[in-house]
This record gives sequence, structure tokens and C-alpha cells, in this order.
Amino acid sequence: MPRDGKNITLPQVQHALMTALHMDNLAAGSITSTLRPLCRKDGTFDLVDTRRHNVIEHDSSFTRLDFRQGDNYTFQPDMLQAMIDDADGGPVTLRSLAKTFIRRGKESRAAGAPRLPLNLWFIHVLQAVSVMNTAQTDGILTKEVLQAVYAEERFPDVILNNPKPRTLFTQLGNALGMMRFVIFGP
Repeated sequence: MPRDGKNITLPQVQHALMTALHMDNLAAGSITSTLRPLCRKDGTFDLVDTRRHNVIEHDSSFTRLDFRQGDNYTFQPDMLQAMIDDADGGPVTLRSLAKTFIRRGKESRAAGAPRLPLNLWFIHVLQAVSVMNTAQTDGILTKEVLQAVYAEERFPDVILNNPKPRTLFTQLGNALGMMRFVIFGP
């Protein structure tokens, strides 16, 4: 992958996901396909393009403000703390992610954001559990893992050194598990 974040190709992203994060081909391909609308005619995109609103970046983010709130790019430490508070101070689980999902949806609508279109809602659900799936840490995310991923924007060794395959099926299973709590209550 280009170190400057420019002229990235979809095959480069897919290879990086498979190599660094131990994703199988289907999982890496599925994630990579969401980037297709960002590509220029030459098949490349720049990392900054991922910030384009309503492509993969959307309202109701767990750790960033909504587009209408002015700065939907900058990590908000208080929002990460709210996610941890949703887990009653303990590790984040699918149950607590459901609380965060519900809370952020309400906060987003209160800030004036429209409901997400179906395609972005589905991306939102998958993104809500993406760190859980990527971490493969037995269904829990510690404060340390959350801090590294969201605040420091890096994957800690507990994730990078875990060779357990990350699959689309575990991603979908996590999404369904979280949505069970969203629908029937956390």
C-alpha cells in the first residue's frame, strides 16, 4: 500500500486486509467492494476520499460527530468513553454495542440527521461490529484495544498477532448477534 495514502487500488486494500488482519478472501473482498464508489477512472482512490459523506462515512458513528455537526472527521474521546459507559465500564460486548447503536441513532436524529438509507444502514450495522470481528478476542473488546483502534488509529499486537481467520460469516454473525439485542433489548 502506498505510504502517502494516494493512488490506492482495491486489490492492494484486499491484499492488506488478508495479510495484516488475517481476513479470508470473501471478507476482505466484501469490505473492499464498499470502496468502489470512491475510485477514479484509473481504479485508484486516496485515503482522504474515505471521508466523503454518505459513501462509507455516515452519520451515527460511534466515535465521530455527524456531518451536520461540523466535524465528522475528528475522533471524539468523550464518544469513546460513552461507548465504554454503555458497557458499564467493562469490556465492550455485542450487548453493549447494541446499547451504543441505539443511543447513537437517537443522538444523530436529535442533531437533525435524516435516517440512513438502507445501503448505509447495512454498512453502519457491519461497521458497528467490525472491530469485534477484526479483534477476534472472544467477543470482548477491552478499553486498551478500543483506545488503540479508535484514539491511536492502530491495531494493537493482540489483534495483529492473532492468526485466527476473520471471515464474512463471523462478521455477519456478530451483526446478527448485535441486532438481536437492538430488537429485543440489551
